[in-house]
Amino acid sequence: MTEELEIFLEDCDDQLQMMEDALVDMQSNGASERSIGTIFRAVHTIKGSAGMFGFEDIVTFTHIGENLFDSIRQGNVAVSEEMISLFLLCKDHIDVLISLLTEEEELRNAKKEVGDNLIKRLEGYLPGAETKEEVEDIPSSIVVEAVKWHISIRFHKDFFTTGMSINSVFNFLNKVGEVLIIQPIIYDIPFIEEINPLHPYIGFEVCLLADLSKSEVEDVFEFIQEDVDLYIFLCDDSDEYSTLISKRKEPELKNELISAKFIDEDILVEPEVLAPVITPATVEEKEIVPIKEQENSEPKKKAVSSLRVDSSKIDLLINYMSEIAITNSRILALVEDEADEEKGSELEEAAIHMKQLLEFVSDGIMDMRMVKVGDSFNKFRRIVSDTSKKIGKDVEFVITGGDTELDKTVVERISDPLLHMLRNSIDHGVELPEDRIASGKPAQGRVDLRAYPDSGTIVIEIEDNGKGLDRDRILAKAIENGTVKSNHNLSDSEIYKLIFAAGLSTAEKVSAISGRGVGMDVVKRNIEDLRGTIEIESSMGKGSKITIRLPLTLAVIEGFLVQVGDTKYIIPLENIKECIELTTKEKESLNGNEFINVRGEMLPLLDVRTVLEENKSTTKRQNIVIVYFGKKIIGLLVDELLGEHQTVIKSLGEVFENLPGISGGSILGSGEIALIFDIARLIELRNEG
Repeated sequence: MTEELEIFLEDCDDQLQMMEDALVDMQSNGASERSIGTIFRAVHTIKGSAGMFGFEDIVTFTHIGENLFDSIRQGNVAVSEEMISLFLLCKDHIDVLISLLTEEEELRNAKKEVGDNLIKRLEGYLPGAETKEEVEDIPSSIVVEAVKWHISIRFHKDFFTTGMSINSVFNFLNKVGEVLIIQPIIYDIPFIEEINPLHPYIGFEVCLLADLSKSEVEDVFEFIQEDVDLYIFLCDDSDEYSTLISKRKEPELKNELISAKFIDEDILVEPEVLAPVITPATVEEKEIVPIKEQENSEPKKKAVSSLRVDSSKIDLLINYMSEIAITNSRILALVEDEADEEKGSELEEAAIHMKQLLEFVSDGIMDMRMVKVGDSFNKFRRIVSDTSKKIGKDVEFVITGGDTELDKTVVERISDPLLHMLRNSIDHGVELPEDRIASGKPAQGRVDLRAYPDSGTIVIEIEDNGKGLDRDRILAKAIENGTVKSNHNLSDSEIYKLIFAAGLSTAEKVSAISGRGVGMDVVKRNIEDLRGTIEIESSMGKGSKITIRLPLTLAVIEGFLVQVGDTKYIIPLENIKECIELTTKEKESLNGNEFINVRGEMLPLLDVRTVLEENKSTTKRQNIVIVYFGKKIIGLLVDELLGEHQTVIKSLGEVFENLPGISGGSILGSGEIALIFDIARLIELRNEG
């Protein structure tokens, strides 16, 4: 796949998502000038880009949609609910066409029939649809008023390296109109020994007959506008030809235009005759500039410099940075052991400075991986809308905190769990309109999806105002399938968490959406694999809220190094509240208790040495690291505090993946392995104990 084709696919994906977002917004808030314009531009852009690649099936299909939305923009067609549903189906079909054609698969009969059916339905909304058959065989040049446009094209020297071809340009021009004249401009071709096969030395002067405005002709070249120089004007404007010859500065161009019958020699007026000696202040200079430099009627937007980078390249860069950070830690450790004090201090200073620079670079690279969750959340609008309609429910879907940033890898891996929980909220949580009215609620239910940063983590909440979880029913099902014993002593919170048990479902019947008891256990496991936690709050008759806490990133963290027994451990710095020394007197006063009084408040303690079965420490001194995750807080009993440490997270592999309270490992500068504490799991272990 060429780089240009990859850009085409990414651009189409963006355009289709904007189209879907606008359509879903229409369903909720009605059609607006902005949403209609967004959809028209998306369809128009996809059509133009596909035309440049010769994807005729996409061009044919999108052309009908473009015409219909142009009629809507002109106020000739009113948008209806049925029309919006049809447009959503069309968006899905465009997605299918792009997937098939870019993978060089043929359009099978079943897909072609779907497309043909959608085209017929779209044509039914066009103005004058009832008389379409009468004019179907009449040439377009007779039905509409077409004009002749002169297009002067010169290709940049790197044009061929983009993966595009000159044939693609002319094929598409013949689709939007009729090319009447093509005059190759070949006098720029060098001697054969000087020819670079990757450079396009040929230019073209073209006469295009089309029912298009100038801006629409310009849009034909939208996908390659950075790779060509264009001059576009009406063919009957002799002044423009004079200016074209002047601006091109090609000595033979005048003769080429005359020989190709673009103009007659006696009609052409030289530019200097048009511009006698008059001061510039007293005359408007008529000037044609390349299309990409022309100003349109809209105000200029502030230029934004951006660069598309394959995420795999950033991942590779992060891996290299990780190895550099480990190596630098090793260098720093060796420098600290340097015998020569004077030379050692200089080396240590340089190594510390290098460490700081590496941290800056690492932070910058990690920042590249951070993406706004709103782009991912918006994709759920269509799913929520379709799901609620399928089961006859009226649901308002509200997204807040879309600007919150999270590691791209985390966003991708959390997408499926969020989708599953949203469907559950609609299916199990929000009631049918008649049931809501009977219970004194508005007919329309509501589902909120929120994201916000909190204490070094990202919190994602899914909340509905439905009927809430049925505590007794969940418990009965859990006892029935053996998940819980009948003589249990579970709190409400623990009972709600039973919905994450494999095979447990309270649905009265199996549907296409839920009811098989498969999924919520996978959701919990996927979130825990991301070093996250999930909690449930619910109130009968009022609704439920699922709260997910996730780390900002999965690659590099700022950590705090401690010693417990014979092993070194790393505590994520973002989870540490403070460190205090456990004096001998305080240690004796514990007397087996698992709490300590800290400034008048009782703090639960967890002896890490006992939980992880570490050897006894030779040091008599112990310390307490007070850590928190969300609203929960405990004190970890450790032996030594060794200071801050930039931590590169490494997977421990399948053999050690179930170590309690451990989320990964890291390599220290000394070459030792340090294990990374999973604070959320350790807090759970303390509470379970």
